[in-house]
Amino acid sequence: MPNALPPHEPTVGALLGVLRRSLGRRHLQCADARFVVCEVPLHHERVRALLPVGLWPADPCVGTVFVVDYREPAFALPYREATLLIHVRSLFGRGVHCCWMVVDHDTPMIYGRETLAYPKKMAELTFEEAGDSVRATVTRRGLPVLAVEAQRAGPLAAPPPIFGATAYNVGGLGSLLGVQPMWRFRLAETVREAQHAEVALTVSASPYDPIASLVAGPATDGRFVVEDIAGATTFAPVGLAGPRWLARNYALRVH
Repeated sequence: MPNALPPHEPTVGALLGVLRRSLGRRHLQCADARFVVCEVPLHHERVRALLPVGLWPADPCVGTVFVVDYREPAFALPYREATLLIHVRSLFGRGVHCCWMVVDHDTPMIYGRETLAYPKKMAELTFEEAGDSVRATVTRRGLPVLAVEAQRAGPLAAPPPIFGATAYNVGGLGSLLGVQPMWRFRLAETVREAQHAEVALTVSASPYDPIASLVAGPATDGRFVVEDIAGATTFAPVGLAGPRWLARNYALRVH
């Protein structure tokens, strides 16, 4: 008889458990997630070329950039993550589309890509807090991608949602098919702390992560947020994206 799997090896049951946590609102995914967030203007025509059929850039064309320090994830060791979310319009309403995301831990990279269609890639990230100051950096394949410096500047009563915004992501379940599904979902988030922040964002040109070509101006609406994140409140297929879409997004999602 074959030997039993060692305790650290994933089983089908464990993988299904992760899927249930991702899609179940009551399952806490991460506690004490610490975000430095800002909004950036984006180039309308460049963004429009990246979006799948059924999504259009918001007016004005903007994106949300954040770097987050996940201190207590339920499914992995602590890790860091950075992303660019494009604000979009759709036939189902407004939301965000994740065109680029990087992490520094392979387990959340795999789970994020396979369950919620976040296009995660591995990178080197830092997230440092010192008093009211926060500094975070992203480096990938030896090249700087972005750096953000934030100075907390007082309480923020009603911060905009981060993962609580409706997401329209492509891939996930069925991502190996030539035509990939587009999913509409929203995660449950509970804000513990929110503060205004003076933010300085530097985005560097990189052939592997060309987000700098999308950014059209300096960052605005900086904030520092601490929150707990649970599973999806809704989850449904709402469209399809084909090989031409993947070719246009290859550098952001895969390269």
